[in-house]
Amino acid sequence: MLRIFTSLLVVLALQGCVSATGGPAAGNAVVADSDSVAAQRTVLPRPHVPIGPAPDVRSSNARLFDQAVVAIAAEEYPKAEVLLLEITNDQPELAGPWINLGQVYDALDQPEDARRAFEQAIRANPGNCTAYNELGVLSRQAGDFAGAESYYRACLVARPDFKDAYLNLGILYELYLGKLEEALGAYKTYQSLAMEPNRKVQGWVMDLERRLGV
Repeated sequence: MLRIFTSLLVVLALQGCVSATGGPAAGNAVVADSDSVAAQRTVLPRPHVPIGPAPDVRSSNARLFDQAVVAIAAEEYPKAEVLLLEITNDQPELAGPWINLGQVYDALDQPEDARRAFEQAIRANPGNCTAYNELGVLSRQAGDFAGAESYYRACLVARPDFKDAYLNLGILYELYLGKLEEALGAYKTYQSLAMEPNRKVQGWVMDLERRLGV
């Protein structure tokens, strides 16, 4: 299920952005929620303070956005796409609808459309960490591991406390690049930023420490 904004966060979300056992599974597209590490993407509103003055949101677009949130929650992705496109055509300077549009395209298995939507979110708000993180996941899924690392690190330049990027970096380093020490460091940073340590990630940490002899 997709991460989506909620109507309570609609204004900030529109202006800014949205929103394992043993070792991590190589086939998973991992983007963590605030309390657990899921094998699939989860619903997670993650408001982000935009750089510079936030653009005004037209009331008509706020209403459309509420409808899009309902459509996404019901997994009515084509309907959500139409609604979000109406918003982005009218106010392309709003990063949030681009994020959700990208996630809709991802759910529809249209990765190139998703990539373009996330790139538009960054154009709207260059500090949009969620967009960089999503682009990192898409790049990893496409086998572009260097690109994935670059996107995750770009996210952390914008938001050094964005823990999901550390988790995704750790998975990239451990499973795809064989950089176990870097993976361990990324997992530990993720744990330090979490409200409560995640038991699954802690298992990964213990496994890496055993393998590295530390």
